Amino acid sequence: MPEQWDAIVVGAGIGGLTTASLLAKEGLSTLVLEKEDRVGGRAVSLRGEEVAEKGAEWYRRLLGGQYSYLAQSDPPLEEMAASGLLDGYVLDLGFHGVSVAGEGYFATLRDLLGGFGDREVVIKPFLTGAWLEDNLVEVTIPVIGDMAVDERLQAEFDRLGRNYLDFFGDLSQLSFDRLANLGEMSLYDYLGEIGFVKSAEELERLDSVSLNDHLASIGFTGSKLVCDYFRCLCTLFTTINNPNEISMGDILRYASQVMIPAILSGVKINIGGYVQDGVMEWPKAVAGRCEDLGGEIRLETRVTGVEIEHGRVKGVRVESAEGEESIPAPRVVMNPPIQELFRYVDDKAFAGGFTQEVGSLYGYGSLSPYFGLKELPFPEKHAERLMLTPCVVPREEGFDWDVYIAWGIQSYIEPSCAPAGKHLFTAYLPLTEEESRNRELAMKVVRTVPDFLESLYPGFKDCIEWALYPVCWKLEGVAKSVTQAGSLKPEVKAPGVEGLYFAGDTARGYGVAMDCACSSGIICASEITGIDYGVS
Repeated sequence: MPEQWDAIVVGAGIGGLTTASLLAKEGLSTLVLEKEDRVGGRAVSLRGEEVAEKGAEWYRRLLGGQYSYLAQSDPPLEEMAASGLLDGYVLDLGFHGVSVAGEGYFATLRDLLGGFGDREVVIKPFLTGAWLEDNLVEVTIPVIGDMAVDERLQAEFDRLGRNYLDFFGDLSQLSFDRLANLGEMSLYDYLGEIGFVKSAEELERLDSVSLNDHLASIGFTGSKLVCDYFRCLCTLFTTINNPNEISMGDILRYASQVMIPAILSGVKINIGGYVQDGVMEWPKAVAGRCEDLGGEIRLETRVTGVEIEHGRVKGVRVESAEGEESIPAPRVVMNPPIQELFRYVDDKAFAGGFTQEVGSLYGYGSLSPYFGLKELPFPEKHAERLMLTPCVVPREEGFDWDVYIAWGIQSYIEPSCAPAGKHLFTAYLPLTEEESRNRELAMKVVRTVPDFLESLYPGFKDCIEWALYPVCWKLEGVAKSVTQAGSLKPEVKAPGVEGLYFAGDTARGYGVAMDCACSSGIICASEITGIDYGVS
């Protein structure tokens, strides 16, 4: 163990592990400190047998450590634990479909690290659909020359005199004749020239543009079906119900900088996928690669403070089973939500309006139901998809906007998460932070979900053997609002404190869910090492 580490990373979430693995790759002695007994942060998994072995309160504490609580369980959680009802299931802490089935910023990290060695992360892609106007509308990623748009949507685009791809850019200059005669110009450069691939400056401007304003500007508001379709797609991406709050910048940035280059390079892109054996296999692979490269990870070690002297980081104070100690390092990377920073550092240490900026951040949340099913109540065409619907509970019931739902039979796509012959249903419903913290409103959604699914699939409730309803009330980094998306988040380098950095959902980063934390970790590592990793 070094007498002094080059860098200490606080928190083994995706952002922290991403930064640590890249720093270790560049030869910096790097220590990761994690308060829990496993890596992953919010991206953790548990086996049902753990609940039986460790008890209901252990599961509740695990949720509480990640800004979540159990709104309801049926039967009671204590009964589930005692009976082993959850045995054979693998449960993520919340809904964890992986964006573009791992071919986003996670693929960038994988390539930067030279792969994950023998720790292959298997991500099973799913199809996607939207339940709109009592019909299944297929959600796809059309490619130029192969539009493959659902026929009901295409009829609406024809009526509007618009095109699906108009959502992503101005295609009025698109010439298919020129596509065949580009000469030395790449297709990617040509799409940039006509505005389909956005410049960095345009993307930063779009961070403050809402979905509703964007739909109006491109002439899509004349069709409820089209607006509901894109609201479903964008809520899936941003974890925000209100289309006046959804930021377009991150969505179009992801399309421009991640999906289009992958498609043009021949990678088959799916909207999402599930990780075989649980979402924690992803952070475990990154943690393992970090250790391969010389990094060290200490679990069940709680950081109690960051030591600063004369405006420079000196190290951290920690508590563990071995007692309290100070660990010196000239660089500290904070992976917890940035709103918690002042638990570790005096807010007077920071320059400018940083303290006020952090204090002004506001949150979002979600309800993530889990159902164990004894039978499959859906037709196969629905079971093989992540299904989206714009309204489960109307806003008139006391919510900021109509409450959306994304749901799927996770075990149909990835069978390892359920016992043989059984199925695991997972879903998420975005809420504001205030709605998540309001038990009465949260329970209103809890009670509505089974009835809603029963209305679509008669007999659904008879198939339920057990149900868990965890609620998360802190998703401010994951949720992409018009004031907190991408470039609008705090920068990865602390103002006024030399050697202090941030990574994870609440620092500058792009993409959805774990991809957001991964991109932030890459940006943070680039700031420390001075190496351009291609994400900025």
